[in-house]
Amino acid sequence: MPKTAAVALFAACLSLANYCAPAETPAKAPAQTSVHSPTINQTPTPETNVALDNEGGDSELLTQPVSNAARIRLDRARDSVVQILGFFGDSKSEAFHGSGFAANDNGLIVTNYHVVAEAVLYPKQYRLEYLAFDGSTGLLRVYAVDVEHDLAIVKTAGFTPPPLKLRTQIPNKGERAYSIGFPLSLGLTITEGVANGLVESSLEQRIYYSGAMNGGMSGGPALDASGAVYGVNVSVFTGKQSVSFVVPAKHIAPLLARAAQPIKAAAAREQVATQLFAHQASVFATVPAQIATQKSSSFTLPDKFAPNVECNSDGSADPSKSLQIEAIGCAARVGVYVERGLEMGDLRFRHRLLESDKLNALQFADRVNRVMATPSWYGSDKYVAAFTCSDAIVALNGFDAKVVTCVRQYRMFASLYDIGLTVASVHQSQRAVVSSLELRGVAFEPGLDFVRRYLESMKWNP
Repeated sequence: MPKTAAVALFAACLSLANYCAPAETPAKAPAQTSVHSPTINQTPTPETNVALDNEGGDSELLTQPVSNAARIRLDRARDSVVQILGFFGDSKSEAFHGSGFAANDNGLIVTNYHVVAEAVLYPKQYRLEYLAFDGSTGLLRVYAVDVEHDLAIVKTAGFTPPPLKLRTQIPNKGERAYSIGFPLSLGLTITEGVANGLVESSLEQRIYYSGAMNGGMSGGPALDASGAVYGVNVSVFTGKQSVSFVVPAKHIAPLLARAAQPIKAAAAREQVATQLFAHQASVFATVPAQIATQKSSSFTLPDKFAPNVECNSDGSADPSKSLQIEAIGCAARVGVYVERGLEMGDLRFRHRLLESDKLNALQFADRVNRVMATPSWYGSDKYVAAFTCSDAIVALNGFDAKVVTCVRQYRMFASLYDIGLTVASVHQSQRAVVSSLELRGVAFEPGLDFVRRYLESMKWNP
């Protein structure tokens, strides 16, 4: 790559030596149930199945009418399932709630990380409590977290609800399945649906459950027809009907093994940061040395480079318009939930191809600049420092382009950054490409290495 390109890539880091102040104490959040937008990625192969010891009567249960089967499942599981409540300070009004269930005889309770995230990151501001079916309550402490798989283990002294059996086998598509939890403010609820196997385009394993799941059910058990826990309720597609997801139960046992002692408040953020760092490394590991490309409007541009990357296109083809724009957007969908309003580890890019035979050179350049200036970043000052940006005219493969590189550092996780890249071709007066890349919550050097490969994959085809 020409020296000018290297200057454009690395100049953004010059101001990063400035200290980023610690994150501000979060304001009191309004009460809400736990809702988590899913991250759908590429799936590894499930592990070997384990045999199940069914409870007495399960063979008869399989032949029961649907309504009776769901009722019996709920009756048998209700003492093992708890509501998990989060409170800000000394308030008696909940800030958030979710669900959890007992997973062993020692009283360890499984839930989602996103249910307890605020208590993990801000332990002096938030407290956790459980509410059992018999009305008993008590304080909870966090013993282990798995940010990548959105799981957590909590526990309280003197409370040992009966554990549910775990099933590490992924249900076959079409198996009857159930979801139990505390949706909204409706009390303990069971829904019935069908397990539809692993999501094929998922980096972290997720099972598609075609049954109702609502905010507050996060962290509750997902049961098979025999009553074994095949996974943990985790997420729904907001605005979609009956599209829900479950974390496979195979990820529970390793987390239980790490839950010997409560996480110390001073070490909680460090644990989360370590796991976020490992996650972004696994994301970059899926990227081939040579990024896949596509050809469009005389340009070769980055394309879907891994199974978990989803791409779509749109555009205006009306010949009466003075400017034709084709847009291609791709997202790796590998972000992980950190806390409300913050997901990290994501990777996405967008190409906009502009063409006109009606605008003069100055008019066309003005439209290109407008498209290039369109911002798409989000992020509260509470989480990230300000962007540091640099720009240069760079000689790429067959064309010159204006390249703008921006970097900003996370306040709570100082080893991770957002990196933004915008490329606009400047060698044609009636045809151009504006390509933008967003990396969220990545290590600095691997992030800039991906930026370099992204630029090297772009080419003009006269």
